Amino acid sequence: MSLRLQIELVYDLDCPNVERARSILTDACRAADVPAVWTEWNSEDAECPAYARNLGSPTILVNEEDVAPGPHPWAKRELGAGPRCRVYRDGDAIVPAPPVSRVEEAIGAALQPEVG
Repeated sequence: MSLRLQIELVYDLDCPNVERARSILTDACRAADVPAVWTEWNSEDAECPAYARNLGSPTILVNEEDVAPGPHPWAKRELGAGPRCRVYRDGDAIVPAPPVSRVEEAIGAALQPEVG
């Protein structure tokens, strides 16, 4: 049995919603009783892993999985083309960062033991 929890925040430098995503991550980690520790990736940085480069901003990944998967309407962007803001559904509302409930669910699922 093993547990694995890797949390990542992918963002564009000029994204106005990064602080909101950080706050959501802090709240979700607190609710799950895990340390509020994650890796942040600037999507234009050469160090950003390939799986995170063409995501909208902000995106939260848990164990390399998007907490709010679905079709991504953006295409690969040219370097330096500016931020690609991403929006999310939260019930009937459109919000600028992943809903905390989605992040909490993803963290909870990642904390379940892998049996096999």
